[in-house]
Amino acid sequence: MNERLKSLDILRGLNMFMLTAATAWLIEFCHMVPGLEILLPQWEHNPFGSNTLTLHDWIMPLFLFCSGTAIPFAFAKYEAQGRSRRQMYWRIIRRVLVLWVMGMICQGNLLSYNWEKLKWFSNTLQSIAVGYAFSAIFFMNCKPRTQVIIAGALLIGYWALLMFVRTPDGFGGGDFGQNNLCEWVDRVVLGRHCDHAKFNPDGSYYFRGAQYTWLLSSLNFIVTVMTGMFAGEILKGKGRGIFKMDSEGTRKTLTLLVLGAAMFAVGKVWSLQMPLNKYIWTSSMTLVTSGIGFLLLGVIYWIVDCRQWKGLDWLLPFGMNAIFIYFIGYICNFYSISSSFTDGLKQYFTDPHLFGLLKQTVHALLVWGLLNLMMKKKIFVRV
Repeated sequence: MNERLKSLDILRGLNMFMLTAATAWLIEFCHMVPGLEILLPQWEHNPFGSNTLTLHDWIMPLFLFCSGTAIPFAFAKYEAQGRSRRQMYWRIIRRVLVLWVMGMICQGNLLSYNWEKLKWFSNTLQSIAVGYAFSAIFFMNCKPRTQVIIAGALLIGYWALLMFVRTPDGFGGGDFGQNNLCEWVDRVVLGRHCDHAKFNPDGSYYFRGAQYTWLLSSLNFIVTVMTGMFAGEILKGKGRGIFKMDSEGTRKTLTLLVLGAAMFAVGKVWSLQMPLNKYIWTSSMTLVTSGIGFLLLGVIYWIVDCRQWKGLDWLLPFGMNAIFIYFIGYICNFYSISSSFTDGLKQYFTDPHLFGLLKQTVHALLVWGLLNLMMKKKIFVRV
């Protein structure tokens, strides 16, 4: 079995392509074509408390899932290189710290130099850092069966905390809406450094209502990364324990598809009691999105690694430098570059959405061109 599977990079590439290029293009396309307006809500996040997920809601969970799929392959490489456990632990610590700082830069917090208003935990890269840290430690120290038990315990434990813990000021106790326990934990622990703390002119602060939560939700960030790690164990071929399989691609594909369908189904049933809420990363949402990750990976693995179909190879540049394009997209305005190429043509378009489609196409080609050049030059930004 190859040390690195193309399907992993293509799945990650699909995820990053949707995040950095495709979503804005699809919005313009749906505006332009009569009848497709019905799809517009799919390219936006659903409002808090909707108990449904749009296609855009899947992007962040899939990013975490993909970060987990690489763990078995990466640690197998480290072992083959003869790295000691101490070196592996240092690798985990270094990666977590770098991801954390990159996340703060992405949100515009670290470079504001306003320490009173600094947001300590507010970005996808930081949720990946937390999930990766614990998943990697569990991978190194626990048997696969124990890992599955830990993931299940985290899912159920998170549900139990939100269901049965109630604060004196009315948060929690089964409230999955505005007064959920995760919101209370973020407010109490982070205070003015909470993700959605807002400031008055006199320096006092207030909270603008329930938004994304981070601290308690980290329990399920870990589970999301762990599910990706389980998928990586299955695909690696020479897995361990319950993940040990032969080299037959069909069996691996079916395993991914069956497990994915099972997780999706259990998550949907659970959502009847615990809503699909991405903002607080509920356990039902974790299972549904991880199930989707398994299903997508199973399909891509079959057509790319088993059937050797090359029709998705154009996604590889996005997958090979996923962290880089996510990060650079925050600190560099690629749209200003695409505007330089297209704004002079705006006068020739009577339909603003047709012009928007052109502008988004140029933007996507610029991003893909940069990443493709980096891949050809073998420039890969690793964290």
